[in-house]
Amino acid sequence: MKKCIALFLFSFQLFSQEKSKINYSNESVVINSNKNLEIETFVNESRSIAKSKNTYEYTIRIPYDSFSEISNIKGSTFITKTNKKIELSSSSIGIYEAQYENIYKSDNKYKYFMLPKVEDNSVIEFSYKSKLTEPRFLSSFTFQNPIKTENTKLQIRCQSSTEIGYKLFGNYQDKIVFTKVTEGNQDIYTWEAKDIPEFEREEDMPSSLYFIPHIIYYIKSYEKDGKKEELLGTPEKLYQWYSSLTKDINKTNQTALNNKTLDLIKDKKNDYEKAKGIYQWVQQNVHYVAFEDGMSGFVPRDASNVFEKLYGDCKDMANILNQMLQYAKLDSHLTWIGTRIKPYKYAEVPTPLVDNHMITHVVIDGKSYFLDATDKFCPFGFPSAMIQGKEALIGLSENQFKLEMVPQVETSKNKIAILMKLKLENNNIVGEANTEISGLNKSLLLNKLSAYNQKESEIWKNTITENNEKIELNIQELQENDYQDLPSKASFKLKLENGVKDVNGKLLLKPILLFPLKENLIDIEKRKLSIEKDFANSYEIQYEYELPLDYKVEFMPVNAKFENDLGSFDIQYKALKNIITVTQKIESKKLLLETKDFVLWNSFIKALTKQYNQSIILSK
Repeated sequence: MKKCIALFLFSFQLFSQEKSKINYSNESVVINSNKNLEIETFVNESRSIAKSKNTYEYTIRIPYDSFSEISNIKGSTFITKTNKKIELSSSSIGIYEAQYENIYKSDNKYKYFMLPKVEDNSVIEFSYKSKLTEPRFLSSFTFQNPIKTENTKLQIRCQSSTEIGYKLFGNYQDKIVFTKVTEGNQDIYTWEAKDIPEFEREEDMPSSLYFIPHIIYYIKSYEKDGKKEELLGTPEKLYQWYSSLTKDINKTNQTALNNKTLDLIKDKKNDYEKAKGIYQWVQQNVHYVAFEDGMSGFVPRDASNVFEKLYGDCKDMANILNQMLQYAKLDSHLTWIGTRIKPYKYAEVPTPLVDNHMITHVVIDGKSYFLDATDKFCPFGFPSAMIQGKEALIGLSENQFKLEMVPQVETSKNKIAILMKLKLENNNIVGEANTEISGLNKSLLLNKLSAYNQKESEIWKNTITENNEKIELNIQELQENDYQDLPSKASFKLKLENGVKDVNGKLLLKPILLFPLKENLIDIEKRKLSIEKDFANSYEIQYEYELPLDYKVEFMPVNAKFENDLGSFDIQYKALKNIITVTQKIESKKLLLETKDFVLWNSFIKALTKQYNQSIILSK
């Protein structure tokens, strides 16, 4: 769905020691509510450019779409060495289609220009005007940028009869000063901040929206012809608009789709099996193609049209799935949701910026199921990884809705289970390994295989060798079991050279060969931002070692257990006759590790990795 926030006009990382800065970044929004609601935004910015080689710092992209117009672009470069000012030529301004991964058709564009003749220690300035044609798409303003910002200001001017709503998010809110004054019949809202440091990205961090200080602002109501017109301000008002966009869909002939549904469910014994069959048919047959062109970014296409063409975006897939579930007499409804990219709830941000996705909600035997067919291999009954823990807006009727939290998938359901049967031969470890992958781990694996089928062998091997690249694997058999209630399975021949050391006639064996989470210790001194995981994860790995003839166990490590709120492990050692069995169970429980969790997380990882170094001693 088409609801992106363009927080930055430029995006880059600074690698040089010389640092540029934003001298000021100002945005003035003027709202006039006379006969029609008119919204214009005036932007002006100045940057000091330290090094001319950093072209990305003075290359400007101004995003817009079919609901906005950009005009009056001006710019200049001031060369401090020669005290000379060079104006931006209008012929240097280009228009480009915005290219986004996985989006087939979009009306998103940007005006593009590079400020002229920039030298070291130049000062650039640019300004432009934007006109918004859909008042519900009033947007956001960011106070932090990829380079240091000395002064930044957002100002909103409107008639006193116009009610403005707003909400601040992110860090450095203590640096943002808010004032509101009234001049005549106008209210002036101002947010101003100084000395905001550059934003530095970190690996595996959540969306930058969780950290960057920004404000989302919107119009609650305005006066038209002497009457109060309500626009946004509550989830109820937002849903009224959403409902108006969907109330007239599926008015064409749906006979073919209805017949297909009845054929799919004719042999199903209960509602659960009916819903599962329909969901999996949509997953397998309707191909995801993203559209963000005008209102098609918000309105689902007719279900019969999607059935005929067998492709569509998230709204289209949600709509055909919902329609088919309703033909099966199930309690199903269209549902709006923000993916985990969005750190908002509907009461906080009752505007179209709160969500960016559409799914289907169905109730079976009193239990809620959040179905997202855009994940081609997500098991039935599971929410897709990107909507876990998010608030969903479920449309019950034209005027009724409810808000409900999507659950996080239980750790134990996202399992990688590996059984190894091994022998010791000439200081090498050889044998076979069988792996089973379930839940969202299975979905992730199958999506990778679908996208990169030429790397099938490499992807499968990585399920085992991800933490120990010294292991050699040869695939024997693969079973994807893609739409079955079975894990994906693979069997391998395995060899680890020099896995055993002979020390004065005794064999030294480190029995644990796989090291999940080994590299996940957090550098607390350096790490500033939280860490996001796709899903909670579990491993169950069992090693069965057949002892060489005439050898016995001289030393066996003690069993070890550990658990806290973030993770757990249980490692057990057993010896029976000539077989040593080592069982390794590990759970990572939390999707988002906040900075306050780092010490607790590290205590778990340190205890776990200590166990990875344990050895068994065998003697004759």
